Amino acid sequence: MNTKSLKVHVEDAVANVQMDHGEVNLLTNEFILELQHIIAELNNDERIKVVIFRSMNQHFFSAHLDLNVINHEKKGIAGTKNFMNLIEDTKNMRAITFAIVDGIARGGGNEFVMACDIAYGTENAVFAQPEINTNIPPGGQGTVQAALRLGRTRALEFLLTGTDMDAPTAERFGYITRYIPSNAIEQTLQQVVTPLTFLDQRNIEMIKELVDLAIKDEKAAIKLERKMFTERAGEGKTQYLIEKLLKHGAQTSREIQIKELLADVVAEVTQDISLTK
Repeated sequence: MNTKSLKVHVEDAVANVQMDHGEVNLLTNEFILELQHIIAELNNDERIKVVIFRSMNQHFFSAHLDLNVINHEKKGIAGTKNFMNLIEDTKNMRAITFAIVDGIARGGGNEFVMACDIAYGTENAVFAQPEINTNIPPGGQGTVQAALRLGRTRALEFLLTGTDMDAPTAERFGYITRYIPSNAIEQTLQQVVTPLTFLDQRNIEMIKELVDLAIKDEKAAIKLERKMFTERAGEGKTQYLIEKLLKHGAQTSREIQIKELLADVVAEVTQDISLTK
């Protein structure tokens, strides 16, 4: 599954994708095609529930889209089209996607981060959309994401100045999921990712669908949520899990230590599964 610029390691439903392309992880057409290839392969692997994108570069997550493809030549048009498709491919992945930003993410590199479901930034991270300096808007949904995440006035400042935003500010403004010091990234990932690996794929897709719809159409999302809640409440698996929760102290003071309660439920469910094999 590895390519020239990407190293992929899969373990326990989690795929770690490490990027190492040239001096600054420039989004050249070649690198974009490699990313699309890996994303397609991961998307077709039903075992994978979490995909984590990282950079092996000390300074850059990804500098930006290759400036040489921003033109009206045939090769340039193909490169920019592939980049725009890459952003959509990333947004539409079945798995939960994480971007771990421990360096610079500007332009297309930042747009790739925003296409992931969850983005963590360290003290070394910066985020920027500097396209205005070359007489163009962002081409990978950077304007849209800035408006959705930052609101009008902050989006205007961010896009019109093109200046870098650090991770603490990005977290405070709601632009990224969280600011996490680099020495705490692995511990945080273990805490967040491990529970995700136990989820059914259909549940991951259900929550993604509801959240994405809510951003576009609140009333439609409410209607769909009610429908899904009613349908799922009648499923045997739902009633089975509720029975286990009640058995281990749900709706009692044991919920003070809910992590321990849930761990006991997971242990019993795992044992039940092993007995049926």
